[in-house]
Amino acid sequence: MIGTAWKTDNYKFVGKAFDYNYANRMNKLAAVVGSRNARSIDFEIAGTGGYGELSRYDGTNLNNGEMRRGFKTIITPQEYSKSIDIGYKQAKVDKMGECRKVGKRLGDSAAMTVYLHILRCFARAFDPNYLGGDGKPWAAEDHPVASLGSQGRLYVPDPEAGTFSNILKKSFSVSAITEAQTMANRMVTPDGLPFLCEMDTVLISPELEEKAKKIFGPEAKLTPEKYPESDINGANPVYGMKYIVVGGGNDGFTGDQWAVCDRNLMQELFNIVYITKPTVIQSELDNPLIDKHTAYVDFGVGWGDARQIIFGRA
Repeated sequence: MIGTAWKTDNYKFVGKAFDYNYANRMNKLAAVVGSRNARSIDFEIAGTGGYGELSRYDGTNLNNGEMRRGFKTIITPQEYSKSIDIGYKQAKVDKMGECRKVGKRLGDSAAMTVYLHILRCFARAFDPNYLGGDGKPWAAEDHPVASLGSQGRLYVPDPEAGTFSNILKKSFSVSAITEAQTMANRMVTPDGLPFLCEMDTVLISPELEEKAKKIFGPEAKLTPEKYPESDINGANPVYGMKYIVVGGGNDGFTGDQWAVCDRNLMQELFNIVYITKPTVIQSELDNPLIDKHTAYVDFGVGWGDARQIIFGRA
């Protein structure tokens, strides 16, 4: 007589392989995307804001301030799942191997689902159909600097605060990277203070990786005679920066698209929002010869500010 006891240890093997492969796949982008947990149907990613510079005190009267706000982007996570069956015969022949294979592949599927949504955020940076809380695409020449406040959950730009651009219309090069860094350091926060950032990470398309290896690789310290793009103090001014390829398959950056960003601020302002992190669930079935395992995740991806990244393309 065949019972269901053969299913008892399956989840242990499937779950362990699932967790390992999910984490392993996601490590590549962990430097530039943060993670948040939500307990409601949606989540607000807040941009920068503050009270501005202190006013001079006259010895008697206190200077009351007010918050100058940026914008908030509302992320509404969605559910994704896929179920795989392990048959009694498959498990009987190679229980550990079959369970690990199912866990590994489901873990890969869960990781790549989240990974592809991150890549699609970068791919849609210039797309006017995908807007952030400030009413602009992630890459725009006229991001409003500050908001007047909100009407419901819609934020109204403050026209007197002005606008800023996070687009550089230049091909990927050392000089373009340093120009983007200068652009970022000239930005201001919604309360008018200097936007303190360290543009330390370059994001590139797969097509630009060969050039990135020359700029950031083992010979990155070479002098101008051997490295023509370098002309500051006889050395590469972007030596020490890191690069990440944010493209693959049909998603992410393509061709001459690239960006430079502050990785710490990216983790704060560009987030994966989870209601349920990727997990694998073992189902109770009436069929004693099938053990069903379901990969499940409930998440969304989005950005709350655009100052921390400068997008480039020719």
